[in-house]
Amino acid sequence: MKSLNTRASWLLSRTPCPGIQMKSGGLSLLIDYIIVGGGSSGCVMANRLSANGSRVLLIEAGPDFRPDAIPDDILDGDPTRAYYNPRYQWPSLNATIVQDVSRRTHYEQARVMGGGSSINAQVANRGAPADYDEWASGGATGWDWEGVLPYFRRLECDLDFNNEFHGNDGPLPIRRVGKAEWSGFIRAASSAFEDSGIPFRPDFNGEFGDGHSVVPLTNRNRHRVSAAMAYLSKSVRARPNLTILPETTVVRLTSSGRQITGVETESETGRHSYSASTVVLCAGAIHSPALLMRSGIGPAEQLLNVGIPVVADLNGVGKNLQEHPGVAISAYLRQDDRMAPVATGYIQMHARYSSGYEGCPSSDMAISALAKSAWHPIGKRLGTLAFWVNRAYSTGTVSLRNSSHATEPEVNFNMLSDKRDGERLKEAFRFVAQLLQHKALLALALDPFPSTWNGRAKRISKYNRLNFGLTSIVATLMESSSWLRRSLIRSVITDGHSISDLLDSDELLGHFIRQNAFGNFHPTSTCRMGPALEPTSVTDPSGRVHQVSGLRVADASVMPFCPRANTNIPTIMVAEKMSHAILNER
Repeated sequence: MKSLNTRASWLLSRTPCPGIQMKSGGLSLLIDYIIVGGGSSGCVMANRLSANGSRVLLIEAGPDFRPDAIPDDILDGDPTRAYYNPRYQWPSLNATIVQDVSRRTHYEQARVMGGGSSINAQVANRGAPADYDEWASGGATGWDWEGVLPYFRRLECDLDFNNEFHGNDGPLPIRRVGKAEWSGFIRAASSAFEDSGIPFRPDFNGEFGDGHSVVPLTNRNRHRVSAAMAYLSKSVRARPNLTILPETTVVRLTSSGRQITGVETESETGRHSYSASTVVLCAGAIHSPALLMRSGIGPAEQLLNVGIPVVADLNGVGKNLQEHPGVAISAYLRQDDRMAPVATGYIQMHARYSSGYEGCPSSDMAISALAKSAWHPIGKRLGTLAFWVNRAYSTGTVSLRNSSHATEPEVNFNMLSDKRDGERLKEAFRFVAQLLQHKALLALALDPFPSTWNGRAKRISKYNRLNFGLTSIVATLMESSSWLRRSLIRSVITDGHSISDLLDSDELLGHFIRQNAFGNFHPTSTCRMGPALEPTSVTDPSGRVHQVSGLRVADASVMPFCPRANTNIPTIMVAEKMSHAILNER
């Protein structure tokens, strides 16, 4: 059969190690670890587990790029082109954002080597020490701040700080956007934050607390450094015991009783099976639980309803889905106060502050300040304060619609279902609207309006010539007169509601928040760590899946809850810590 022979020849030429053998009727790999998913955590796992000679197979559903052939849009320090390139996304993944609002939307999740780190905004913050202490007290033993800080240090090569908080010889460079690169809009926002009691902090990954700061980025020389670039370097890829299979989908896990024996895959060469001592899921908080359930590991009743035989009845699989719900306010910027074309990154300033809402910790809210809101001519003229609930309490679910791997799971974030989240987001809208009335911002952030991340905004953000042409026309009209600009904002950009409309009516503001809340693409917690007897726990603290053997999960899905941070660096930390645990056991 051509597909098997082709696949076997390619693998044998790619990885000439003694653990690969041909057997009659197909290809047999004697593999120590199969890693499912080449996102941030998968890249870490492939590097660390193959470093000591273990035979590792890394499988990624999306494309892979050699270190000397990274596409320009991925390499670009400005993520707005790569982020909206459909080549790097799961094309059919949709999600319900707010349960009782009839709005399903495409949910952008990376399908490319490096995962989100190849297309995201590169923000490199960690979260609060208290987040990790709470993980540990809830049953994730060893994941307190003292237990995770060494792995935050291990992953990074901080180019700005050298102290007890930072590492300086890890694979991932972290640098900060200097104040000298701040646009006029960002400098004015900084003044407004200072006068509102949110002081400047030079190091956002130092002592944790309220404040605003230059943004730490996974970036070097104004270029992105993804997990794939950092962990799958040319020398790592040359290891004879590491095989990488891109553009290959894992259909299901194979098993014998409750022993996981390997995976079944699908690619352009057909269906293949691979066996290994251990399978490590690094497919993310949406696709890791979906793969578990397709393989018979999950809530028994749900599995039987879609015709999947039960291997292990684990009720927590797909439960506890979390995200950071947010909305935004934008304004038209004077030309001299926009982001310079050569400036680093995309988000120029980040802030944390405390809502004071009962039952919520300090520094539970976040704001990102952008002096450019998109790649196109309209976006280059708009400044945005995007704000979100940094410690959320609402939880949702990932479930199967049927047993087919070709059908994306049902994703329901159920955002704002916890009253604390909705009320804090409304109050954040009022706070940011007040910030924009600060004297420093009034002079240069003109005609502010509530931003919406709806289908129209997503369509116009796709990087193509048509969108460039359309937005060029609108941008030219916006600059021609202030009256026409306000008219276009009201009729073309927004849904017709002004900031004052929303501030005058708590009911209208609540409706706007529920209709327009968006996620920050930080899904977590659908295979959460915890004790085996805890009903919603899926793995133990080293990622071993309860009730089965030979299977681990090592991505953002194991987080007990979403930390107060952009989740890329915490996800890499999770993989660093779990790979260390695996190697220690071995």
